[in-house]
Amino acid sequence: MKKKGVETKMTINPERLVAIFVACCLIGYAVEELWCYFRHGYFESRHSLIYGPLSVAYGMGGSLLTLLLIKLQYQHGWLIFLVSFIAGTVAEYICSLGQEIVFGTVAWDYSNLPLNINGRVCLLYSIFWGFLGLFWAKIVMPGMELIFEKIPDKPLQIFAIIFTVFFIFDCAISAMAALRMNKRDEGKAAANAVEEFLDEHYDDDRMHKIYANSKKVDDDEDQTKNNSEGKNTVKSAKFFRGDKKDDTDKNSE
Repeated sequence: MKKKGVETKMTINPERLVAIFVACCLIGYAVEELWCYFRHGYFESRHSLIYGPLSVAYGMGGSLLTLLLIKLQYQHGWLIFLVSFIAGTVAEYICSLGQEIVFGTVAWDYSNLPLNINGRVCLLYSIFWGFLGLFWAKIVMPGMELIFEKIPDKPLQIFAIIFTVFFIFDCAISAMAALRMNKRDEGKAAANAVEEFLDEHYDDDRMHKIYANSKKVDDDEDQTKNNSEGKNTVKSAKFFRGDKKDDTDKNSE
C-alpha cells in the first residue's frame, strides 16, 4: 500500500503495454461512435480492423504516450507537453500515411484547418496531443498503476498472448480484404482461391459497413482538384449510412 503523500510512479512491462493498447483502442472506438452520434444523429462503424471494436490509432497513441512519458511522469509540465505534442503529431501522421499506403483510404483529413501538413496533421490537434500528454502523465498513469497492482501477473500475461495472436490475424485479414476490395474496384476478377474466399466473405457491402468513415484517396484528390478549379460538384467517398446520403451529395444536389 502506498503511503499518503508518496507519488505513485508507473512501471511497465510487455503485458501491461498490451493491456493499455487494448483499453485505449476500446475507449477510442466508443469516443468515435459517440462523437458521430452527437454530430450527425446516428451511429456508424468506426472500426480500424474487420474484427473487434478497436480504434488502432487511439491504442497506438496511448501506448506511445505511456512509453515516452513513463520517465517524465513527474518532470516539468512544459517538457511533458512538448514531448506529447511532437510524439502525437508524428504518430498521427504515420497512422494516416500507413492507412493510405496499405488500404488506399484515409479516415481523417485536416486540409480545411490552418497549419496542416498534407491534411494528415495540423496545429490544433497537435496542441490537443500536448494537453492530452499532461493529463495522461499526471492523472491516467498513476491511476493505471493502482489498477495493475491489483491484477495478478499470470492472467495478464495469458490475455496479452491471446490478444497478440488475435490482433496479428485481424491485421492480416483486414489488409488482405482491403487490398482485394481495391482490385474489385479496378474490375479485376479473383485470380486464386484466396481471392475467391475474400470476395465471398468480405464483399464490398460488408467492407463499406465496417469502414464507413474511410474515403478513397482518389476520391479525395478529385475533390481537391474540383475545388481548385472552382467547381461545385464533389465526388463523394463511399460511405454506408443506411438510407442517408452523404452531406457532400446533398450539397452537390
